[in-house]
Amino acid sequence: MSPMIRLCILTSPAYPMRTNRPDKCLDDYDLVIIGGGCSGLSLATAICELAKTPEHVPQTLIIEPRSYYTDDRSWCFWGRKSGMDSKLIVKSWPAWEFSSNSVRHRHRSETDWGYHYVPSIRFYDHAEKILALHPKMTLLTDSCAISISPAASGIEVEVKNGISRTNTKIQKIAARQVVDTRIPDEVDFSRAALKQVFLGFEVKTHKAHQFDDVALVMKDMRVDRMGFLFDYVLPLGRDSFLIELTRFAPEYMPPESLRDGALELVRRVCGDNNYKIIRQESGVIPMGMRDFVKSADPRWIQTGIGVGSARPSTGYAFKRIQQWADQCAKGILFEGQARPFPPDSALLTWMDNIFLRAIRENPSLAPTLFMSLARGVHPDCLLRFLTDIPSKRDLSVIMRSLPKLPLIQSALGEISAGIQSMRGMQAW
Repeated sequence: MSPMIRLCILTSPAYPMRTNRPDKCLDDYDLVIIGGGCSGLSLATAICELAKTPEHVPQTLIIEPRSYYTDDRSWCFWGRKSGMDSKLIVKSWPAWEFSSNSVRHRHRSETDWGYHYVPSIRFYDHAEKILALHPKMTLLTDSCAISISPAASGIEVEVKNGISRTNTKIQKIAARQVVDTRIPDEVDFSRAALKQVFLGFEVKTHKAHQFDDVALVMKDMRVDRMGFLFDYVLPLGRDSFLIELTRFAPEYMPPESLRDGALELVRRVCGDNNYKIIRQESGVIPMGMRDFVKSADPRWIQTGIGVGSARPSTGYAFKRIQQWADQCAKGILFEGQARPFPPDSALLTWMDNIFLRAIRENPSLAPTLFMSLARGVHPDCLLRFLTDIPSKRDLSVIMRSLPKLPLIQSALGEISAGIQSMRGMQAW
């Protein structure tokens, strides 16, 4: 499903964060966060909100390559409105829909869950307001970390400042801990079982549309010569949508290859000349990475999309990142130690791998698999599965709802791959 991590091409005007941004950073920090995106800012704001007072916040430097922030992406998730979420959510839907071959299954939670939409500009604005109240939090934009060197006394981080200018400055700083949100060099996304590729637009219509207030999370699931694809349509208001075309591809494909199809989808939803494009979102999410990099030094934690923040079978990451940020912030504040991103349970990982293998080996099966879940599983049971909190009974219901033979074949393939991997390790 597609509302996860996105790269914007057409955006709203630039938004410079007006918070603690010095020309020169200090020489020594308790914590350095590399990357001021979703993971980095989520951790920084969680630390601020959990600290008893601003004085209890560790001296923190956030290193961000962007010179300014834009409304460059959006995040969606299922859940209840609570805490930080309620400050970030711009739109919620009480119902969501799956469809294929003119068959539709509309879901609605019986436990007050909704499908929620967070535009990145709201998230950045929220982070700015919190960081500005905490003088020990410093956001250094237009900068990057060019080297990290663990030593007995701490971790040395070499920072290049002013990377968009000709007169860059390089400074070495000492950090007691580093949380690195960049994709590790050792991570090869081409090895992911599938790549979720998407491109779409936020559009404004010239007149009110007639769509129900329902999130069309997997609309018109289908298969063509290139594999499995579906439409993603969110009515943001009576005259606006987020509309995306999404593919699950076994090999990397550029999001731009979806442009013509996405524009045609916009015309089908809005009418040929009845809309204005506000901005564009596109990206590629790895689904089903086998091996994630584990931190060799507990003082240098790696997190983010490169170490499993996105759920393998769906690509959803925002809520998982918020939960990790809360736990990591507690570790920093109360134990003096950052916490890495937790791995999914072995059973959940196993089920995701089987599911993804089945789609990779037989893309024409994908609509059947997703529609079987939508038809045969109670909405709240499916929600618990999609949000990483299924009970054993939920997992049993999920497995019973799916076609048996293709998943048995996929499971046998997983077992075979596991045996080959173990033999390779023994040979090494």
